[in-house]
Amino acid sequence: MSTKHALLGLLNIKKMSGYDLAKFAKESIGYFWNESYSNVHRTLNLLAQDKLIKKIPEPGARNKIIFEITAEGKQELSKWLSNHQYTIIYRDELLLKLFVSNEQDYPALLVDLKTLLQELENQQEIYLVMQKSIPNIKKKLSFNLVLDYGIIQNEITIKWLKKTIKKIEENL
Repeated sequence: MSTKHALLGLLNIKKMSGYDLAKFAKESIGYFWNESYSNVHRTLNLLAQDKLIKKIPEPGARNKIIFEITAEGKQELSKWLSNHQYTIIYRDELLLKLFVSNEQDYPALLVDLKTLLQELENQQEIYLVMQKSIPNIKKKLSFNLVLDYGIIQNEITIKWLKKTIKKIEENL
């Protein structure tokens, strides 16, 4: 998946400025697809050049430009959605550290594992709030399916972290 398709997909949901798009990406797909603010703006310019999106100056707003997906952009998005190709790239530095660690490394790793546990518990609360605030209507089915994935994935990871922390603490 490219940044291009991620942004087309988000703009297919609603018109947004570059700033709003970067913020929306971070708050929605940011849990599984990260985009830097500079990459968002660079890609928006390329999409506009390719006429996949158009710039709409916002009346009254100083230099604020809203981006909107075009018919060509919707075709490109549809083409990408139906191409049956995808990649899953998963890199977890903490798991790598745990895998290659020795007993003397466990105290430092415990700090990181506990920090991650707290972050995921906080993230889970955000997911649950999102789940309650988004009505389960057919138009939002795909959003709800991805949110369900995030909730279930977090539950499993939180369970694993608690078990791992307990095992390491028992072996110190």
